[in-house]
Amino acid sequence: MVGPYSDAVIGAGGARLRPYALTGGRTRSDYPLQLDTLLAAHPVPADIDLGPEGERIRLLCATPQPVAELAFHLGQPVQVAKILASDLLHVQALVIAEHHDASHRPDRELLEAVLVGLHNL
Repeated sequence: MVGPYSDAVIGAGGARLRPYALTGGRTRSDYPLQLDTLLAAHPVPADIDLGPEGERIRLLCATPQPVAELAFHLGQPVQVAKILASDLLHVQALVIAEHHDASHRPDRELLEAVLVGLHNL
């Protein structure tokens, strides 16, 4: 299969795992992750079992990756990626490399000035 779901997490028997199976029925992340929050892999002791999804996420995050990219590469909805990443953050297998929040975003006046400038081009 080609597309974002081609790399979806595959369970025993070759069937694609449903999101609720991956998250254990959870619908919320323990961390306030945004689409552009960058996550990076962090060394973990060998005795910690992260499962296949956790190991895959850690491999993807060998270089910092935004949550949206993780969701794409996992072939899962963003909320599922957030929950799985949250689990890894909890055991310190991932770290937040950069976190964006509303206080660091440009204000509306600046964005409107940029839009006007673009229209004038």
